[in-house]
Amino acid sequence: MPDRHPESPSPASGHWGRFLQSWGASLLEGLYPGRCALCLDPAPAGLCAGCVSDLARPGPSCPTCAEPLPFTGGCPSCQRSPPALDAVSTPFVYAWPLSHLLLAYKGGGRPQLARPLGSLLAGHLPETATGAVDRVIPVPLHEGRLVRRGFNQAEELARVLCRRRGLFVDTRSVTRVRSTPSQQGLSRRARRANLRGAFAVSADLSGERILLLDDVMTTGTTLNELADAVRRAGATRVTAVALARA
Repeated sequence: MPDRHPESPSPASGHWGRFLQSWGASLLEGLYPGRCALCLDPAPAGLCAGCVSDLARPGPSCPTCAEPLPFTGGCPSCQRSPPALDAVSTPFVYAWPLSHLLLAYKGGGRPQLARPLGSLLAGHLPETATGAVDRVIPVPLHEGRLVRRGFNQAEELARVLCRRRGLFVDTRSVTRVRSTPSQQGLSRRARRANLRGAFAVSADLSGERILLLDDVMTTGTTLNELADAVRRAGATRVTAVALARA
């Protein structure tokens, strides 16, 4: 596998910038079908075994919130603020080169990367993470952000995962009713305040076991707020998965 990897994409400027960037990515992938998204080695699933082996994996972490645990014993974060989630699974760490792919995927106009990234999640997520769930709910985007981006990155990953695992993906029961400012740079408390009341559930989830899905988990605030919403709709068990933990 070559040592040199492509650099992280720069944000596209304006509609035509996004169009040209997406068109260029589509052309590249059309010229190299079945090739690794990072090094162009043969890779039917979109990422070769060599590049996958380069991806950072988490060390010991809390099974409930996925926070790293530098010592044995209880999780300080869960003790301070018990989460709404029953369990979280994140098979990778948000670090280069996976961070490069995720940035290209949702910020660089490359929705085609949903297939290799979704396959990566499906191939490395423990079977226990998706066992005995009634539906998978990807974190929804607000309508305005969905229009600007053109797709929901969590939803597309969920579709790939659910096809591979034989699960039902539900993209209709939960909507994001408030357009919230970016969470970047906010404290945990500010993130919670920023997302309060952001999600509305239209379905009766009484007695159901729900699996939430996002692309990246940072503090877990978004997933916990969504978990609160589906619990209010009657869900009895709420777990979550994300491709990477920041």
